[in-house]
Amino acid sequence: MKKFFIFLFVISFLIAGEKPEKYWIVFKDKGIYENVSLAKGGVLYNRLKSSISERSYERRLKTVRDETKVFDYYDLPVYDGYIDKIKSLGVKINVVSKWLNAVSAYLDSSQIEIVKNLPFVLEVKPVAKSVNTFFDKPEVETPLIDYNYGASERQIRLSGVKELHKMNIIGKDVIVGMMDTGFRLSHESLENVEVIAQYDFIFNDTITANQPVDSPDQDSHGTLTLSVLGGKKDGQIYGVAPGAKFVLAKTEDVRSETPAEEDNWVRAIEWMDSLGVDVVSSSLGYIDWYTYENMDGNTAKITKAADIAFQKGIVVVNSAGNERNTSWKYVVAPADGKYVIAVGAVDSLGRIAYFSSMGPTYDGRIKPDVCALGVSVYGASTSSKSSYRYASGTSLSCPIVAGIAALILSVHPELSSFDVRDAIRNTASRADNPDNDYGWGIVNGLSACLYHGPILSNYPEIRESLNGYEISVYAMSKNGIKEVFIMADALRFPMQNVGGNKYTTTLTTLPSNFLIIAVDNKDERNFLTVHLDIQPPREFRLSQNFPNPFNSKTIFLLDVPEPTSVSLSIYNILGQKVRTLENRFFSQPVKDYRIVWDGKDDYGRYVPSGVYFCKLETPVYKTIRKVVLIR
Repeated sequence: MKKFFIFLFVISFLIAGEKPEKYWIVFKDKGIYENVSLAKGGVLYNRLKSSISERSYERRLKTVRDETKVFDYYDLPVYDGYIDKIKSLGVKINVVSKWLNAVSAYLDSSQIEIVKNLPFVLEVKPVAKSVNTFFDKPEVETPLIDYNYGASERQIRLSGVKELHKMNIIGKDVIVGMMDTGFRLSHESLENVEVIAQYDFIFNDTITANQPVDSPDQDSHGTLTLSVLGGKKDGQIYGVAPGAKFVLAKTEDVRSETPAEEDNWVRAIEWMDSLGVDVVSSSLGYIDWYTYENMDGNTAKITKAADIAFQKGIVVVNSAGNERNTSWKYVVAPADGKYVIAVGAVDSLGRIAYFSSMGPTYDGRIKPDVCALGVSVYGASTSSKSSYRYASGTSLSCPIVAGIAALILSVHPELSSFDVRDAIRNTASRADNPDNDYGWGIVNGLSACLYHGPILSNYPEIRESLNGYEISVYAMSKNGIKEVFIMADALRFPMQNVGGNKYTTTLTTLPSNFLIIAVDNKDERNFLTVHLDIQPPREFRLSQNFPNPFNSKTIFLLDVPEPTSVSLSIYNILGQKVRTLENRFFSQPVKDYRIVWDGKDDYGRYVPSGVYFCKLETPVYKTIRKVVLIR
């Protein structure tokens, strides 16, 4: 069976006449920025904060839980003096990466030696080029057609996502970044995808579809992977997270004379971080110039960038690679990352695909992390606006897992990137006995969403009736649901189970703002905030925590009506501070900001049962809530 490859192996060979190659030039330090203070409120802190979006700041803060730790050494800019010195040698700079403290540039052999000997240069290393993670035209297995998914039904069902879609859990309000070859948004399955930003890092413009100088199939691969994750065309295809928003980066040049290179990827993920992306889906891999010994999670430049992004709160999901039957065999960069979720491929019977790269990493860690369907996956084709095809590769299993990450965040927006990875790995089919073929096993979207507690629909269904307004929502917990109710204007309205996971009640008037709260049989809770107006809060408010008393975790809701500093801390009955939950500046009003206390102190130790106090302090407002913890 003939295979067509989007990405080619790059074989080094000698040619007549030396042609400059692209290299990473890594600096020893950050020059004048090396010892600059990153103290909160300082000049540099404020400059860095203004360089990223509010959403990016919030996502980072969710991970580190301390405003003083939102920015670190990686965020310091590359020293312009070093860049200027490199340019003065006649070197053309391609990419500047603050995270790697490096630039990529084209160098010939004589320039390499000169640059290496500069006193501020740490190392000069080749920029790696990508390898294939995709196969076209595989054998097609007959799918079950149902729920208007068309031929995409199988990949949805086998990923444990179908039940979530039935519950209106579709990735709403989550931003997914995709790095690929380009995206033909005119395809019928992508016309209604919400794209909030896009950029072409090859030609430095905002066009991610094909351009006249592109190869005819340039945007084919990206169009396919985007449709698997977020496409929507009734009767043809629904992606795993069709309600998500997208940031698109065209980073991979498929023209044979210009193989895809990792520096565009690094530049793109730093850009995505600044925009507040929550999840990154990358169906790309790099091994050129690298050896298996470099797959240690700490050598490849692209791997370093991916892990930095993960630590800054982005769930980075990457194809494991298609190298199992090659001399390489193992996962490719950046799938070797310590934090990156590397995705292998299985067929519809759950068997590892013959091409799916294996582990371990060179330093002995299990890889891949998980697997998903990667054989005969259905997606959009660029042959025409309404054409589709089947394809195989870890390129296709990757967006399935990234989509599940988006679904998790849509039902548990308070989770960090590490929490999301735990949910995906610890609910996969081999979680109790992971190995270097399947990792933690085949993903299950439903189980992953339930891992951190009860789940609710991304939005309620509201219908006007003769008796008022019928409000319905879906709720589920692995412990079983005890009750679901609406809180509106300090009143409680029970919702009745009307079959399956659906709960309904009718209100005579429709409140502009309300909460839908689900409580399971272990008293774990989740809630859905519904705003039918866009008015900011008029006053400060710290809700009573719920549940109260609590055992494992409890939730507070905070309203802040104006830009201000906010401190929220837990004190014991002796008045000793045991935990700082928030210590930050809100630059704009927020409503129902969710704050979770897991019953631990600032050192990560569980505190004993007893009475505690949650104290909210701002320059103009203070209040205290009594909290009861029962172990």
